[in-house]
Amino acid sequence: MKKAAVRAVVHRYISRLLEGRDDFDDNVSLAQLGLDKEDIEELIFHLEDELGVTALTAREDRMLKTARTANDLSRFLLEIGRY
Repeated sequence: MKKAAVRAVVHRYISRLLEGRDDFDDNVSLAQLGLDKEDIEELIFHLEDELGVTALTAREDRMLKTARTANDLSRFLLEIGRY
């Protein structure tokens, strides 16, 4: 997986949740964008499906607790894509 491709997928899905708004920075807090825990959980599942990767439940739980930005999501997806 290439970093740019993962970033593009993350941005596309976040933009959908934000109803088309795509002018956000990778380092802005997902909460500041208006995403709650359920939104982020849904986002994680969609991203995994889109990229064809799967994390163990414990890793998904860790990601849900620690993912604060789009950058965090991209890093996590790249990490699980290596296994």
